[in-house]
Amino acid sequence: MPGRDSLRRARRLVVKLGTAVVTLHNGDINRHLLASLAQQMSDLARQGKEVVVITSGAVRVGLARLGLDPAQASLPVRQAAASVGQTELVSAYREAFSASGQKIGQILVTQADLSDSRRYLHLRNALFALLHHHGVIPVMNENDPVSPKGAEIGENDRLAAAVAARIDADLLVLLSDVDGLFTADPHLDPSAQLIEEVSELTSDLLRRARDSISDTSRGGMKAKLEAARAAMNSGLNMVIARGDIENVLLRITRGEKVGTLFVPGPSKLRGRKRWIGFALAAKGGLIVDEGAKRALVQRGSSLLPAGVTDVVGEFRQGDAVSVFDLEKNEIARGLVNYGSQEVRLLRGCKTSEIESKLGRRQFDEVIHRDNLVILAQPG
Repeated sequence: MPGRDSLRRARRLVVKLGTAVVTLHNGDINRHLLASLAQQMSDLARQGKEVVVITSGAVRVGLARLGLDPAQASLPVRQAAASVGQTELVSAYREAFSASGQKIGQILVTQADLSDSRRYLHLRNALFALLHHHGVIPVMNENDPVSPKGAEIGENDRLAAAVAARIDADLLVLLSDVDGLFTADPHLDPSAQLIEEVSELTSDLLRRARDSISDTSRGGMKAKLEAARAAMNSGLNMVIARGDIENVLLRITRGEKVGTLFVPGPSKLRGRKRWIGFALAAKGGLIVDEGAKRALVQRGSSLLPAGVTDVVGEFRQGDAVSVFDLEKNEIARGLVNYGSQEVRLLRGCKTSEIESKLGRRQFDEVIHRDNLVILAQPG
């Protein structure tokens, strides 16, 4: 199939290793599997491909070393555990890659590094310097010890998609303990079938993923499909596969039918739109009516106050917010012209009423279309 054939030409890859791949159930690092994956990535680097690794597992490793129960761990305890786990993880990665003579470097990031365009540019430059000039494979993770609750990236699937989009990768691979995307949760429905290729993320697929329990990582299948949406909108292929399949990375890059392949559509978001849609964390949300949804998704319109039915959370002017339809599906993300308290006053109003409601009229739109990224499929 054409989608799989294109994977053979991928020159720049982002590989995310989930917690279930990096660690064992008791919290020990899965050194045997890590050694195999490191060897495969080293082989890809020797073939002239550029590889960036996103790793999970620091919190689980740290909790195990501290003898703590994950179910009872508070946020400060998890942050402390991440600090302990990070040291062990980077040591294990260095050992795994050294067997093939491959150098690695560690990069820890926070949401602030993704949200600030200048810091994001520095991150991109650092990655390219490691890859292009020094032949180093970067190993990245969220900087959990300093990520405050409510401001963290959320899970490494999203981090992987954001990095892949920002460095113009050709392929994003998410390795976990699941074979890919199924027609239903295989843990609950034994008749569930693996979906080999996805060219459109329908609302039905996203809805089915919400209740998935098929993954032990913080993100789960819902987070993986959100990463897939970011990848597809950024014009790059993405594969979800089991990390313990023999030579999984080599087989994927040879175009073999492994896991689920997500194929990008013909359109590709420009850099700034990718940053708004997939690098920024939403500070709150707006719920819109059906008329506004059609105007946004089908006609590419701006979001006007009349279409807003409710406001979720607190945010300020210029913050990124999610736009939801009446069924709570996220259909768009954008930068707001008004803060949450102002939007609450303006919801359902005509633009001609803005000045009487607020005492001023700076903008006609709650979100201008130039600052809006549509995430839903038109139809």
